[in-house]
Amino acid sequence: MKKTLKLLAMALMAGAMFTACGGDDKGDEPGPGPGPGDGIPGVSVDNMLSGSVKAGFAGAIEIMGSGFDPAQDWVYVGYEKDGKTEYVRITDDVLTIKSGRITFGVSINAPFLDKTFKVYLDRETTKMALTKDLTFTMPTVAEGYIPDPYFRATLMSTHPQQGNAEIAPLFDAYGLIDVAGAAKIETINLYASGATSLEGIELFTHCKRIIAHETSSLVKADFSKLKTDQYLFVTMERSGALEEVIAGPTISRLDIYNCEKLKTVDLHLNKWMHNLQCFSDPAIETFDIRREHTGTFKDKEKEPAEYCDGDNQYTVFESGAVMQLPDNVHILVDYAFITEKRQAGDNGSFKGVYNAWTRGATIDVYSSKDISKKLGTVPMYKDDAGALTLTGANGWVPAETE
Repeated sequence: MKKTLKLLAMALMAGAMFTACGGDDKGDEPGPGPGPGDGIPGVSVDNMLSGSVKAGFAGAIEIMGSGFDPAQDWVYVGYEKDGKTEYVRITDDVLTIKSGRITFGVSINAPFLDKTFKVYLDRETTKMALTKDLTFTMPTVAEGYIPDPYFRATLMSTHPQQGNAEIAPLFDAYGLIDVAGAAKIETINLYASGATSLEGIELFTHCKRIIAHETSSLVKADFSKLKTDQYLFVTMERSGALEEVIAGPTISRLDIYNCEKLKTVDLHLNKWMHNLQCFSDPAIETFDIRREHTGTFKDKEKEPAEYCDGDNQYTVFESGAVMQLPDNVHILVDYAFITEKRQAGDNGSFKGVYNAWTRGATIDVYSSKDISKKLGTVPMYKDDAGALTLTGANGWVPAETE
């Protein structure tokens, strides 16, 4: 009631108020009123906070003191913008006011996270600073923070074609995702997403399907930190901005085609992948399919097929439908790839590499046991057409052994 009377009184004060941002619909919110004065009678603060506080957590800001009154007090964050102080009210859904304590948290979506700010108490148009200068720090991915706002927005969307109805409820009022819940999700839909980064995707450790067709702004798709306990199938067709893909260690199948700006395909972290669809990507410059042949070999081409299911296993790399590389691409392979000649049929991975070589590709060869160790470069096809063969022994062997 007191807050309502306060609003009515302030409404009669011409030019004495402006509207502050709010997040509830109580309808009795005052404007911030005059700037902060020396204090409010009867109100004192025991801990004038300074330094930094973390966004995204309930109760991250705790102010101890006396004389606070939830019936008539408002709490604001104030920061400088364009030479004047902007005030944003802390809404009741995240704010607790008791006589001796004020606590609240700030969403990671707040517009002032990059600002230096103070917290103010407002009573009867008088403001009192409750803190010294403060700044925000951001949570970590491990705490449930998805840094890219467009990636986060896609995960929070419930749109039937472009959203994630199972993932959206996992986000709390502060914008963080429940980490335990994320670790149970099996499908991520990034269709037509405006995401510019996939940082945080590593939280989805049980994922087995990522749909990322027609992303509009994603230049680098980095899955290097994503390690799943499932066979993961990733599709990235027709992604117009995509220039680089880095496969994570447990991607089982990857489809990247009709991506006209794609320059780099890097699979060297992956020992599980047994199926790559890569074609109609005319801009590819670097194609890294080195595979470390360490641990136990699981033969995908056996009947019944064997698949990797652990860190110390590897399987056959193949192209289940087609793999076409542009002329003059730079290819990095392990030595076993060019000697075992698996998948040498028309649509296979070895045939795809061989065909690119005949059109001018450069092939650097690395040890199968230590893919950081370069063994040499295959002679160009124009210089030695027998350096590689589709069947039988190659005409070229590296000077340095594995």
